[in-house]
Amino acid sequence: MPDRHIAHALVGLALVAVLGGCASTPPVNAPPVSDDALQSSGALSQKAKREQQRAILKVRDQTLDQLFKLKPSARAEFDQAAGYGVFEINGLNAVLSETHGRGVVLDKKNRAAYMLLARTDVGPGAELKPYRQVLMFGNPETLGRFMASGSPADTSSDPGITVYRLDIKGVSAQADWGARYFRDPDLN
Repeated sequence: MPDRHIAHALVGLALVAVLGGCASTPPVNAPPVSDDALQSSGALSQKAKREQQRAILKVRDQTLDQLFKLKPSARAEFDQAAGYGVFEINGLNAVLSETHGRGVVLDKKNRAAYMLLARTDVGPGAELKPYRQVLMFGNPETLGRFMASGSPADTSSDPGITVYRLDIKGVSAQADWGARYFRDPDLN
């Protein structure tokens, strides 16, 4: 067990290093982010926090545009959903059997919960390509729990969540995605 704690600590440090330097220009068509999403935990400057949030929202815009072009029927599901999440999975740390990503989950009032992701369904040394993921929540209670605390365990068996994976091959619906999600303490 101690080796597992060391591995988790190393993964955490690597994730902080990767996410610490991301910045982008604000997306043009992003809905406003609530004041709750802009409060700082103190780990990042307000400017760095806003830049990272904008970068995530830009990925969200690009990913939804791509999903609706590749799978037009997803637009109706999106319009009827209680909320949605968009994640960018970067494929890092495959040696430790985890890939990492970040994203945002939003409800119909555009309240945002910025999240981190750890994917645990791959073997050591697996070569993973980056991809993007869209989660659509059919149930407001499931969405609320997810936004409040993420998912401490794999939630792929929840029938109220539809998951789309977008990569260089196109879009596919994923039945099993083997990931844990948790709130980003620096961006919420």
